[in-house]
Amino acid sequence: MVEQKSIYVNSFGRGRLLDDKGERILLRTKKAYELFFYLFHYRDELVTKDDLVNVLFPNMTTEKGGSNLHTTIYQIRKEFDKHGYSDIIVYKSGTYFINAPVENDYDQVRDILKVGLTEESLIKILNVYDGQYFEKDGYAWSEYLRNDMHSKIILSVKEAISSQRISNIVLMQFLLVFRDDCLSDLELLSTILDCFVQSRDKLKVKKILTDAQQYWVSELSCDLPEEFISKYE
Repeated sequence: MVEQKSIYVNSFGRGRLLDDKGERILLRTKKAYELFFYLFHYRDELVTKDDLVNVLFPNMTTEKGGSNLHTTIYQIRKEFDKHGYSDIIVYKSGTYFINAPVENDYDQVRDILKVGLTEESLIKILNVYDGQYFEKDGYAWSEYLRNDMHSKIILSVKEAISSQRISNIVLMQFLLVFRDDCLSDLELLSTILDCFVQSRDKLKVKKILTDAQQYWVSELSCDLPEEFISKYE
């Protein structure tokens, strides 16, 4: 088997593919993207033909689904070949897999969280985080990891803020990227506001509190609890 150069998968927000030079690899169809990302998602497991047909073409007969699968794989191989990758998807011993080293943002963030969050590592997460894991693609099979990773990031940030490892400047960057979480989660919102109270930044406290009140009315169809508001007014 030919040794391949690496590819890069952006999985946060909308899935994207980059070659070893950082150039976008564009596939022809949504099914082609989903097939490739499904193999990436299950890169440490065995993926059979039946698995792929059931996920990609659930309403087709086995014969029709199998035919469409082979066509989709051919299209993917053709596009990757233009970037210098030979036989990017390989079928061996009854299973399909990606025939190249795959670097990706998910593993980067996972490894950061394993060793504990610092201000520097949070900045790295914010630089790659463009939404939850395949959030904009809406793949049903990615839902568990999507929710799991998102929860772990929020929990790690709460701990880092409580331990005063995050400056207010980086905290504001986090608030912009994770706006919905910051404004809807009262525990997280309180932790953030407490930081600005401690630094006596009354303008930031007022701005964040106002944003939270508006968010609760427009997005949650209810008012921010009065006892919460009174704590920071």
